[in-house]
Amino acid sequence: MDIEVTAPSDCSGEVIQSINERGGKMKDLDIQEGLCHVTASAPLQVMFGYTSFLRKHTSGMGTFTMEFSQNKPVEPHIQEQLIADYRETKAYKNQQSSGIGV
Repeated sequence: MDIEVTAPSDCSGEVIQSINERGGKMKDLDIQEGLCHVTASAPLQVMFGYTSFLRKHTSGMGTFTMEFSQNKPVEPHIQEQLIADYRETKAYKNQQSSGIGV
């Protein structure tokens, strides 16, 4: 996803750090007239909940937009975790439907 974040310039460090922590890649940073405008890219999966983070850390003054940019294969370690989570969920549902452990 292509991401554009606008926030007060005194929050620019937190905005940049939050994108880096989510595995995003910075493309551009522009600070003018008390506002910072950050352009970056990040996987959609890690952007869930970003609105809440941004509101909290900018006192409601930050905004962001996302736009689809490209499909990429899932990294092997993430793929393994997704498969394990799916199998665990499926096993739990099968256990509940068969009445085992109830």
